[in-house]
Amino acid sequence: MISTRSKEYSIFIGNHVTIAHGALVHGPCFIADNVFVGFHAIVYNAIVGKGSFISYNAVVTNGVRILPNRFVPPGANIDSQEEANALSRVPEDSKEFAREVQRVNQEFPASYHLLFGKNRSSCGIAYN
Repeated sequence: MISTRSKEYSIFIGNHVTIAHGALVHGPCFIADNVFVGFHAIVYNAIVGKGSFISYNAVVTNGVRILPNRFVPPGANIDSQEEANALSRVPEDSKEFAREVQRVNQEFPASYHLLFGKNRSSCGIAYN
């Protein structure tokens, strides 16, 4: 369990967090605000600091604490505190990538009616 804000959670996900397609977040886990979890990344039994960027296919596990604004490279396996402490700061191009993914994801709901119909029946089936 993760304790924060006077409550206990198996998984805590902060504000403005992006969890990309195929990513797995498994508790106990704390993900602070403004974190990007990349495609097919795994976060398990870890604490991820504010503004961090976990790249695609990376694994963060084994009770590590990722400091704020840290970059986990693609395919990295961060399973010791020494590896977590050695991570560099998030590069500007990765910050921009995370912002762009979030922008695109926010545009999707406006177009869902084109795919699924404007109305929903009582059982959830879409129709026009």
